[in-house]
Amino acid sequence: MEVVTPTVGLLTLAGCLTFLVAPEEAPRDIHVAAALSPSTLPVVVVDAGHGGRDEGARCNGLVEKNVSLDLAVRVEQRLQVLGFKTVMTRRADAYVSLPERAELANQVEHSLFVSLHCNKSPSSSATGVETFFATEKVVPEPEWTFVGFFAKPEPMARADRGENLAGYVQASLLNRTEAGNRGIKARPLYVVRHTRAPAVLVEAGFLSNPFEARLLGTPEYRELIAKAVAEGVAEFARTMPPPPKPATQLAKATR
Repeated sequence: MEVVTPTVGLLTLAGCLTFLVAPEEAPRDIHVAAALSPSTLPVVVVDAGHGGRDEGARCNGLVEKNVSLDLAVRVEQRLQVLGFKTVMTRRADAYVSLPERAELANQVEHSLFVSLHCNKSPSSSATGVETFFATEKVVPEPEWTFVGFFAKPEPMARADRGENLAGYVQASLLNRTEAGNRGIKARPLYVVRHTRAPAVLVEAGFLSNPFEARLLGTPEYRELIAKAVAEGVAEFARTMPPPPKPATQLAKATR
């Protein structure tokens, strides 16, 4: 068995402020990937918050739309390493409306939805990470399929499991970083409420907090956040039931 020796790096901020970067844990990534079957993995819709004319928060020299896009690209890369297929709601500094984001997500079968944001507060002392989910969904009914003739779909509240996904992602964020724990919270945010799949919105830190802004301004810390989100998604995916069989296969089975 190959032995991997972890390395520890220090981020130096403003000449004297340091932050301990968590050790690289290659074995964890390998173990998570090995436990998942590519044929049953959900497609992950990665949503970079804001974009274009919608800048989001602007504090301490950072603009949320730029940070969220960088995080989204990193999360996508990490997920693909683990074998996931991904869809991005935007790949450039472009405006995408909230309904357009939800509509795109609802077109993807057997999926998860992860929206990435940064926080802002009137108080510069506010700090920490939090993950939101919706307890109720407002989505169009799925189109009739051949499968629907034989099996009645579960109620949306039971099928969603957004709270579970939020729990896995939040726990992974806390494991990978030293950020404060603001918990998981139910809130009717548009993109999580209007997305049929299990959906979460991650607030990766406060741009209004000078310390967290400095961290989020570095590629090293953004990579930590991306690893954490991808690993949380992977852990949740292990608990998901396999995707339904295609209608053609079900038709043969009923003959």
